[in-house]
Amino acid sequence: MVAQRLIERTFWQKAQGTAVAAQEVAMAAGAREAGAFYSLPAYLAEEGVAGLKWTSHVPQPDHRLPYTHPVVLLNELATGRPLALLEGELISGLRTGAVSATAIKALAGSQASSLFLCGSGFQAGHQLRSIVPFMPELKEVHVWSRTARHAEQLLQKHAAMLGERGIHARVHQSLPKCLDCAEVVIGATAASVPYLHAEHFVPGHLYLHIGMRDIDPKAIELFDNIVCDDYEAGVPSSSQSLFALARKKPDIVRKVTLLESLLAEPDQAKQRHPERKTMFNAFGLSIFDLVLAYETLQRLLEQPGANVVQFDLSKERSK
Repeated sequence: MVAQRLIERTFWQKAQGTAVAAQEVAMAAGAREAGAFYSLPAYLAEEGVAGLKWTSHVPQPDHRLPYTHPVVLLNELATGRPLALLEGELISGLRTGAVSATAIKALAGSQASSLFLCGSGFQAGHQLRSIVPFMPELKEVHVWSRTARHAEQLLQKHAAMLGERGIHARVHQSLPKCLDCAEVVIGATAASVPYLHAEHFVPGHLYLHIGMRDIDPKAIELFDNIVCDDYEAGVPSSSQSLFALARKKPDIVRKVTLLESLLAEPDQAKQRHPERKTMFNAFGLSIFDLVLAYETLQRLLEQPGANVVQFDLSKERSK
């Protein structure tokens, strides 16, 4: 709940120009499919911090190993003084889940009673924990993973949360040909080849694209509305399915709306509707990682007896 409130507030700041992310810089040592490294700078004027998210997206032969290794650097905006270097995996998970929860609220997915989750890893768990509290009508959760045992473990881990709400959970041994068993669909895997195609989606679907290549670009073209946390930043270099499509077919932009504009002025024509297919694409802006990292740092510093070592690079200059 705390993370979602911070993310929603930061969307407002983004619209007002006080939360600003610079252009992502991507570095690939070889073919992009083999992995890449990303530098994402940003600043938060109201919090008085600037920072950098540095992360890798490298497929692993062992799926138990992390796909990403993010860190977050914070500096004081007024002086440039370094404040902290934080491990960013948990922050990234919280951020992505909270962005999805905000999209659920804005796009009327909160009224849906069924959810289909593709994936059972780190991000999938954060999606489930973050979204369920913002779907008060939720009655069914469907989960599919390439390894069914992992999907079962995911539901076992969250059995108490789901059981408390009386939500029925089911693991699918194989991906259905059509996902019409659910109103909200989430793609949250590290798949390098799309597994969601046009036939999987029906009118009334709200699809949340969290991963990189879960969905076939051709399927994206058939959505009536596409809502993004950001669009322009992803077009130049991101290998996400939406942005790969945008570089080939720039006119897809006519379907795109930014989420902060819908938070400021709700538009029913852009929300989930029985006759429309709506997609939300999470690019993953560093302003959101920064605000969660800053909140984490402040809470840590406020704890009695917190053993936080403050570093000062100027000490070297005085020697």
